[in-house]
Amino acid sequence: MKIFLLSILSILILGGCSQKVLITATKPAIVDRASKTKKIAVLKFENDNISMGSKIESALYKVEVDNKPYFTVISKNRDDILNEQKFQYSGLANKKNSVEIGELLGAQALITGKINNADMQKDYYYERRYRCLDAKCIRQQEYLVQCTNARYSLKANISMIDVEKGDVIYTNNYFENTSYRTCLDYGGGLPSKSAVFESLSDNIVRKFLPNISPTVEKYYIKIFEDPQIKYTKEQELILENALSYLKHNHLDRAEELFSQLLNSTNDRCYLAAYNLGVIKESKGEYENAKELYNLADKLIDKPDSTIIESINRINTQISNHNKLQEQINIKE
Repeated sequence: MKIFLLSILSILILGGCSQKVLITATKPAIVDRASKTKKIAVLKFENDNISMGSKIESALYKVEVDNKPYFTVISKNRDDILNEQKFQYSGLANKKNSVEIGELLGAQALITGKINNADMQKDYYYERRYRCLDAKCIRQQEYLVQCTNARYSLKANISMIDVEKGDVIYTNNYFENTSYRTCLDYGGGLPSKSAVFESLSDNIVRKFLPNISPTVEKYYIKIFEDPQIKYTKEQELILENALSYLKHNHLDRAEELFSQLLNSTNDRCYLAAYNLGVIKESKGEYENAKELYNLADKLIDKPDSTIIESINRINTQISNHNKLQEQINIKE
């Protein structure tokens, strides 16, 4: 079974540029130990007026690998249980309390945190404007308009706690900020404070999630179209048809034709080898892709940055693939 998500391939035709392939793949959790704790309860965060805890819980619900939920997120009656036990953040460091709460919740790990700061500061100033005093705007009048610069900052600490051992699997402080500027003659004004902090908290969740969870990544790969060897008319037709099938996302037929092209040139066509590697990578067949990228590198007349990048990338993908398999297959 292919544990790594099969990549989704789509072709973009960019005006005056080479075809590029958009590939979607899955990266393993950065913190390997986090993969051993798939039953998770997200506790209510301290000072959480922006629902950071709920956002993380929702994000964990959505994580899927091989079209199956990756986490079991426990939320039913969790707050009632915690209140009854008078369980507080400081108690997480106590193994006895952690084991007790873990048994009550049925969780292997707890995610908790605190909003350290959610601040907005406004600065007021004036900008010069000019208005015409006649039809031809020969005479002008200067005037001032009041403007506002609003700065927003959000700081949060997020931790993942091992319930049984009572120690910290992962913890980090996160900081996001942004600013908006408006003037009285702009119209519309500043965005609502809640909308801005909603966006900042979403950014923090996106930064936090890859540390404890598999996440999706997307990247583009260039397709080669112009060979460095002379083709026969038949080979030119094969190439044209192969690229056309690839454009229409008909991968099996494109793979068949590029294989035919490579064979017909006695394995001398780096273009066919490289494009076959792209197709294999898009299907999650990383070892085959690596062989084809290496073959393309040997066949080309001089070093090509695209091929070298592909060789480096596929080595990373193989490593990620193996690590993700290990994380998925860890017994709960």
